[in-house]
Amino acid sequence: MKKLISVVLCAAIIMSCCALGASATERRDNPVILVSGFLCSQLFLNYNQPDEETIWRLDLGKVTDQIGGDFPRFAKSVAGLVVGKKDEFGKTIGDGAYAVLGKLECNPDGSSVYPLSHYPNNPATSNVKYMLENGEEENLYETNTCKHLAKHTDASRVYCFQYDSRLDPVTIAGQLNEFIKEVKAYTKADKINLFGLSFGGMICTTYLCLYGDNGDTDNVVMSVPAIGGTNIPDRLLRGEIDFDIETLVKFFETILGSEYNIARLFEGSEYDGLEDVIKSATDGISKVIKYWGSIWALSSAETYEQLKKDFLDPVESKDIIEKCDFVHYEIMPNLSKLLNGFRAKGIDVSILCGTGSSLAIGSDENGDLVLPASGVSGATTAPLGSRFPNGYTGVKTTCSDPDHNHISPSMEIDASSAYLPENTWFIDEQYHGQYYYEEYTRSLVTKLILTDEIENVYSDPEFPQFEYSNHAYRTIHAKFDNSKTGYLTSKDSKLLVENMSTDSSIRILSVVSYGVDLDFDVSGVGTVKAGETAEIPFDGSVPEVGATAAKITVSYIKIGSLNPLCTTDFDIMIDNGNAPEFKNGFVKSDFESRLEGLLPESLYDFIVRNAMRQLFECIYNSLTSAFC
Repeated sequence: MKKLISVVLCAAIIMSCCALGASATERRDNPVILVSGFLCSQLFLNYNQPDEETIWRLDLGKVTDQIGGDFPRFAKSVAGLVVGKKDEFGKTIGDGAYAVLGKLECNPDGSSVYPLSHYPNNPATSNVKYMLENGEEENLYETNTCKHLAKHTDASRVYCFQYDSRLDPVTIAGQLNEFIKEVKAYTKADKINLFGLSFGGMICTTYLCLYGDNGDTDNVVMSVPAIGGTNIPDRLLRGEIDFDIETLVKFFETILGSEYNIARLFEGSEYDGLEDVIKSATDGISKVIKYWGSIWALSSAETYEQLKKDFLDPVESKDIIEKCDFVHYEIMPNLSKLLNGFRAKGIDVSILCGTGSSLAIGSDENGDLVLPASGVSGATTAPLGSRFPNGYTGVKTTCSDPDHNHISPSMEIDASSAYLPENTWFIDEQYHGQYYYEEYTRSLVTKLILTDEIENVYSDPEFPQFEYSNHAYRTIHAKFDNSKTGYLTSKDSKLLVENMSTDSSIRILSVVSYGVDLDFDVSGVGTVKAGETAEIPFDGSVPEVGATAAKITVSYIKIGSLNPLCTTDFDIMIDNGNAPEFKNGFVKSDFESRLEGLLPESLYDFIVRNAMRQLFECIYNSLTSAFC
């Protein structure tokens, strides 16, 4: 069953790799143009004609029709899978994907095989007010953000830029430049503000590189911009995909707003033997995307040249290569210089980056499920599962100010090398494109787009550079009372644990510290209702050291949940003195749990494989906290 669920979720994530609360004050009058992520704009064949056909977005009806139309082969391949014949099942899925998505195919020069188009970019009809009032909501992308911005500014001055996601960012940036001119003329505005999500961030960056000197932009906010590339194109084209089902389930739980913590059921799940199925299944998809300019622009620097040699003819695909070479050799290697140059010219560029997750289709890079944090932000990152050693204070290649601490509390992210160290915010365990569903990032994005209130990561204590995800699916958020989120100093005397659930109460069983000797007293904490915060005092002294890793584990009962016994870890940095001397290299970021040290290896492995670690650890921590 897990394997079947994994195949369904994996197919969904491949095809949907494409997601602001406090009221903003000192509102800017600039029109706002949203440039959304990969495959967010719908594509049509014979748009606005009697025989119009929606080619993208993916229609579930087309999928079921394809299965029904070729049911004998589908049923035969499923039966074969049961007895171990994997290739035919994968080929059936791949051929079916091509049958459904084939009209998205491009020619070797990057042009579309079929005459596809999107909703027109006309300032009079592509503003949010018009689209909401005239039955065009289905052509809005980032609909929640559009409606949210409409509450905080004039909806007629918020625009959705539509584009064909198959094209390269150089071509799309030219189209964006024309649309910006039209919006300025239509609104009589001097400047516009841009918000770019994921691939939209790459488009915004390419636009600035080509047209930034026009002086048309004021604020440019980019959430998880795909400006450093990703391994997804390489793995899709080669069919070399390793899915992390637990992370995928977490991702879909955030999209659906689920608080059931179903992902726990998939801890330690393995997918041995699916490689042949996946490779065969992705053959149809790779045939569709092979000549998309966007795919080549999104390739990582490490894989781009070899991919070109293996998949592109230098003559037939000359146009794709020329434009994507510009992205890879003129933009990507110079992002720090370019982005700082834009800011020096008065363009307020800001970046949001998700961290703490593996990449969905295989990698130990620290990222947001889709993009690596190093490529999104330029930060130096430790491999997932590792951290920098105690005493580490950063490479300081972009910011060398000794008074600036750009190391994350988890000691996994070093933002001193980021493209924009003073204007990049990192959110631990926030998944790709999920900024809207987090109060922290929703409010931050709103202020960055619409106001002048936030100059940098030091401007507002409510928006520190490093923050934990505060999505309701995580249930709780914890920080010490007198320090920034993720840090511990001698000024602190309590741990504040907030119940972020929207409808479930919790009962805190224990708080255990690792790496620092603190004794937390939960005896006075009763039931914590949704939205409430518990104050938990502690005894023990905070060491007079800095840049030293520690961890807090909170065990609690989530009342009414399918998985009531829960634990949540919070990485913290002791920031209470001088950093100790450190040695080069990485260390394991996860502390040995007491449970792992207590049980025989065979029993512990059994518990982990059956998704029971969290349950047993919760019980163990609670008992030892009560009686030790």
